[in-house]
Amino acid sequence: MKIVVFGAGGKVGRLVVPLLVDSGHDVTGVIHGEHSAAGVTQAGATPVIIDLEGDVAPVRDVLQGADTVLWTAGADFMTGPEHSDRLDRDGNLRAIAAGAEAGVKWWIQVSSLFADRIELAPPMLAHFLGNKVAADDAARASGMNYTVVRPGGLLEDPGTGTVDIVAEGMVNARVTRADVADVISVLINNELAVNTSFDLGSGSTAPEAALRAL
Repeated sequence: MKIVVFGAGGKVGRLVVPLLVDSGHDVTGVIHGEHSAAGVTQAGATPVIIDLEGDVAPVRDVLQGADTVLWTAGADFMTGPEHSDRLDRDGNLRAIAAGAEAGVKWWIQVSSLFADRIELAPPMLAHFLGNKVAADDAARASGMNYTVVRPGGLLEDPGTGTVDIVAEGMVNARVTRADVADVISVLINNELAVNTSFDLGSGSTAPEAALRAL
């Protein structure tokens, strides 16, 4: 499978890329700067530098021939709402439209817990979550197959190998980035959770079993 990973140099992206490569996929890792290129190359993927806040033409180019796209790029909360507007909303929306135009079969969106229930989230996150909602809705309406993954608070701890996955309704969930990467790899390799959105947190179930139970 030819897979394009947006945000391949990020904290989730750099964990999932080697998993996908090791599973035999042809992976292109979209990164923001040259500093991330070596890590993508060492993982066995092809790095491509694109400013996702800029011209959409390079995005269109990298999506040609892709079967599956994983969007795990995202603005840091500390960089402010304007950055989130440019990347989480505008850049993501442009990329989704380009994916549909290019004939991508499956768009996988890494979103955030409460992106389907902003009213329950901490007020300081409302603006950022609103941008996530816009992109999640665009993916669902794009005509491509989609999967929206809404992880809880992200932890730097080693992966546990077990998770909790529900269609909606988690509160105060936390999950390691390594387990998020593992879940994404499992769902791609087994073509699970297609046209589904779900919350993801730590738990006691192996990812494949949890995904098949959705």
